[in-house]
Amino acid sequence: MMHKLKSTLTTLIFFAALVTVQAQEKVEKTFTGIKSIRLTTASGNGTIKKSTSNQVKVTVEYTYDEDDYTPEFDQSGDRLYIEEDFRRSRWTKGYSEWTLEIPDGLELEFKTGSGNIEVSGVNVELNSNTGSGNIEVDRVMGEVRANTGSGNISLRDIDGRTTANTGSGSIRLENVKLKDGARFNTGSGNIRAREIEGELDFNTGSGNIEVEEATITGHSSFNTGSGNARVILASPLSYDLSLNTGSGNATLDFNGQEIEGMFYMKAGDKDDISAPFRFDKEYEEDRGWRGRKNYVKEAKVGSKDIRIRISTGSGRAVVRK
Repeated sequence: MMHKLKSTLTTLIFFAALVTVQAQEKVEKTFTGIKSIRLTTASGNGTIKKSTSNQVKVTVEYTYDEDDYTPEFDQSGDRLYIEEDFRRSRWTKGYSEWTLEIPDGLELEFKTGSGNIEVSGVNVELNSNTGSGNIEVDRVMGEVRANTGSGNISLRDIDGRTTANTGSGSIRLENVKLKDGARFNTGSGNIRAREIEGELDFNTGSGNIEVEEATITGHSSFNTGSGNARVILASPLSYDLSLNTGSGNATLDFNGQEIEGMFYMKAGDKDDISAPFRFDKEYEEDRGWRGRKNYVKEAKVGSKDIRIRISTGSGRAVVRK
């Protein structure tokens, strides 16, 4: 009896594996003369990487039933449109995995409802959007726009104009050189950056902002509603800078660089403001809420006329050498 049961289970497992293999489909397409691509998926993941030729190669692997799903490709001149056609429902059970191998110099727009997006090793103008997936961009030269509703965003080795937004995820940046103004926003996640260069605009509703080895090339601001905000410089500061938090600590670390500028520092208590220089002016400022006051300290240090504002509602405002 036991032997018969084992034999039956083995047979069932074999057929289950066979059905799984049979359910997997793979489609490969190659296109020439392409300058722009628009890929739209319901929930499929996407990997974008460098092509070894001037052609665009598209591979999709999926487990949806062929009666419910068809990948569609439409080339119109130098434009390529790719999308998923669900004849029943886009929530039909299964998954799809897209891989695009593309040459440099293309415009790529990738939209997915809930999948992840990975892009690496290409020079491209990228517009990536996902409803709840993660976005990872690595070794890309060109304009990058990354948006996700609740996923995380990771950008590394980027050279170009860049913006990134997530509703509740975190943003991580490493070795990023930004052209023009760069905006990074998250509703409740953290923003962490290392080896970053550019005119920076960081905002988070309730997360922390942590910036190391920053080279500021234009007016920059760092704002969080209730987290800590800390910026560590990698080069002398020559542009206006604003560092603000509602209830955390706000710290600007010159990291051995010469301290110069017109400083405006604000906190709930005078003892919560500290700097390695003497202040020229100290006074209270009305918060306009239940008669509460803020304490302000100002100083002009060195010869630069740049304005440096460091403020917190209930934490500490700090300048370090």
